[in-house]
Formats: sequence, C-alpha cells, structure tokens
Amino acid sequence: MKSFAYLAVAVAVFGILNDTLADEPFPVIGKEARPLRGPREPGGILNDRLGTYLTIEGVRADVFGKGGERILLVDTVNGKMLAKPVGIVVQNLELPSKKRCILKGYETGEMGGEPPAVFAAAKEQGKKFFPAQAAWAWHTYVVVLIVKAPEDLPIKRAFETRTFSPRE
Repeated sequence: MKSFAYLAVAVAVFGILNDTLADEPFPVIGKEARPLRGPREPGGILNDRLGTYLTIEGVRADVFGKGGERILLVDTVNGKMLAKPVGIVVQNLELPSKKRCILKGYETGEMGGEPPAVFAAAKEQGKKFFPAQAAWAWHTYVVVLIVKAPEDLPIKRAFETRTFSPRE
C-alpha cells in the first residue's frame, strides 16, 4: 500500500511538472509534440514592440560617412519628449539637413554584420577570414509610412517593405 501511495504522488508530481513545462518552447516527454514557439521578439529603441505605429519627431544627424542622410535624432515619440535624443536609421527616406521632421511609421530590425559561425568555419578549415566592418549585432530602423513635416519630403518605396498584400 505504501508503494502505491509513493507511485500516486510521483505520477501527480510528474503531471504537474509536465503541465508546467508544457508552456516552454521545447516538446515535453509524455505529451504529443507541439510546434516550437519562436524566439523572444527583440525590442526596439523607440518602443518595446516592433511594428507599432509611431509618430516620431527630430532632426537629421549631420554626421559624415555612409548613410548620414538617413539618421534621425529622435527627440519625441508619440508626443512624448525623450530625456535624450536617440539616433535611428530611417530606411526609406532621405532626411533634409537642418529641418524638423515629423514622421509616422514603425520600427523594425534585423541582424547585421558577420556572424561568429563564419569565423568558426574559416578557422576549422584553416583559412584566414577578414571580418566585415559591421559587427554581428541587432540593428533597428524606421520604415516611414506618412510624412507630416516637411510636407514636400518624398517617401521612397514606402509600402515595399510590408510582408503582406493589402486587399483592394
């Protein structure tokens, strides 16, 4: 009788653990296989959730070098002033120098640079590998959908970055 009680407790504990672990991204023994959840969504620098519709305000960062005309020093997000301006790349717009911009769109991102796997594979094969200038890292950027100011600023490829087709 004692061994039956231990067995019942063990089954109950395993059931509780199994149900608790079922929310994890890995399949659990004793349950049918479920599709794995994707990795945690990375956050942005303007908002915690990527893809959120935002109104951003700021001026172009007058820096020299590649892409300088696309970096906006954002000082206001959705009408709220930031404690310190944040620089972010604007993907589909060439920003005017010394003009305040009010843009509506969303923040998204991608991994960029050379992944560590490339170095490891080169080393394994006895090859020398010279890294790209950009380090392997998460980079965010803004896709502009509407320009509020300056009004004459043309958007380039505003909707080509979307991953779905709108119903007409």
